[in-house]
Amino acid sequence: MKILVLCLIALAIADKFDQFRAFDEDEFGRTLIDTLQMQMSTGEPIARFIEIMRNLETSIENEQKEDDKANNEYQNQCTEDIKILQQESANLERRTVEIQSILDELEPLRSYKQGQYDAKNAWKVETEKKLADLVKKRETEKAEFDKKVEEHDYATFVIETVRRMFSDKNQSFLQMNNESQWQKVRDYFINASEQAKKFEIKKSYSKLFNVFAEIANAAQSEDFQNSPTVNKIVNLCDLMLKQIEDSKALETKAEQKRLNMFMLEKGNFDKDLTSLNNALAQLTAAILGLDNRIQDQKRDLSDYNARLDAKNKQSEDRGGECREKAYNYQLTREKREQKRQLVSQIIGAFSANQRDFAEYVKLRGQAGDFRGKNFQVLGNPTED
Repeated sequence: MKILVLCLIALAIADKFDQFRAFDEDEFGRTLIDTLQMQMSTGEPIARFIEIMRNLETSIENEQKEDDKANNEYQNQCTEDIKILQQESANLERRTVEIQSILDELEPLRSYKQGQYDAKNAWKVETEKKLADLVKKRETEKAEFDKKVEEHDYATFVIETVRRMFSDKNQSFLQMNNESQWQKVRDYFINASEQAKKFEIKKSYSKLFNVFAEIANAAQSEDFQNSPTVNKIVNLCDLMLKQIEDSKALETKAEQKRLNMFMLEKGNFDKDLTSLNNALAQLTAAILGLDNRIQDQKRDLSDYNARLDAKNKQSEDRGGECREKAYNYQLTREKREQKRQLVSQIIGAFSANQRDFAEYVKLRGQAGDFRGKNFQVLGNPTED
């Protein structure tokens, strides 16, 4: 029975100390109670402990006020810094927009100039081709004309040679007998006919020479000196020489006309090519200038984009620092407030239950480091 009573008394006393044990379970609270225990062990008045606690509470409040002030100043500085960084980012971004706007103007202009260059260059290529075709055509015409002149000159030479055979009384030709003379004339025309077959243009000369050969062949039985065929051949030669001369004159006139037309057309092509070359040179210079400006603007845009990224990163980093600082401030404030409340609670509990608190501290000291554990209040509970 005695043991049961002692246990009940111990439990009753233990329940009375629950609030104090709660203080002791907190590390800071245990430190405060340790301080109270030291105060009591030195014999100083309990009121001194109350004064220390109130001073501590005031100190915590003052520290919080200082911390609040410092935090407000820091966060205000953060706001100002971020505002400045954001403004700098906005300025950089505005500059990138301006540069991009310039590029949006320059690049289509460059494409337009390139299109002009390509069109004029295609025109130049086509003009050069037409000029080359014209020159080639002219060379063909000139070669054809030269060939006609050559063939006309050959025919003239053949006919004049035959005519001299009949008209030159001093030639040894006249000393031949009739048959030999006619044979020579015939063979000469046959040979000329064979040569004329190689003509590229005036192939009709071959037939003409054959006609002369047939006339000479038919006249072999005639007396060459008194033959009417001689006069016929001479007259025919004169007629043919006149026709050849007229034909040559017409060909020469046509050739001159073709040459004049060629020079006119070539002059027009040369003027076009000069104009095109000047235009292409100007366009090349313009395109090169645009390329340089575009390259400069792209280089500036790349630089401003890099600076903008760096500035945004700096702003983000600064914002992160400020948020971290605010978070740490809030944690510190909460912990400090917990300490202040704990000090206030201990002061209130001690003031309201000074005797019980003093007894708890005394028993705590007797039991060693209490640290929130139950301890034996009335001695050994197993003792009778």
